[in-house]
Amino acid sequence: MRFLFSLILCLHLMAPIAAWAQASIKSPLSYSLQEYGIVLAISMMGGLVRWFLALRRGELVSLTYLIGELATSAFVGLLTFWACEAMSINPLLTPCAVGMMGHLGAKGLVWAEMAGRRSLEKRLGLKLEDTGNAPLGKN
Repeated sequence: MRFLFSLILCLHLMAPIAAWAQASIKSPLSYSLQEYGIVLAISMMGGLVRWFLALRRGELVSLTYLIGELATSAFVGLLTFWACEAMSINPLLTPCAVGMMGHLGAKGLVWAEMAGRRSLEKRLGLKLEDTGNAPLGKN
């Protein structure tokens, strides 16, 4: 009887800890559409600024270039948002990082790939092969 009472008491005392752990774990599905809308708008605004600056420089800029820039910026901004959330970065700094990475677009992806490669090379002690811009499936 004493063991059963101790077990019930321990479970009762651990309930707030379990509830706190469940509340602190987030997944990509635990964010609202409003949060995702703001993140995508900020990152795509960075892509729009990049396209507009290319237009002002007189580079060959088309509507398809704009669509590609917006799509890439949205993707990079979303990845940046998830990375900031995983690192528990201040919620006021997250939109700044999302906007800047959205402005970087594809250059931001290349930067992240190089940083990840350097990190893996240090951890594994290997020299990883540079894939460059080779399409998948071809060697």
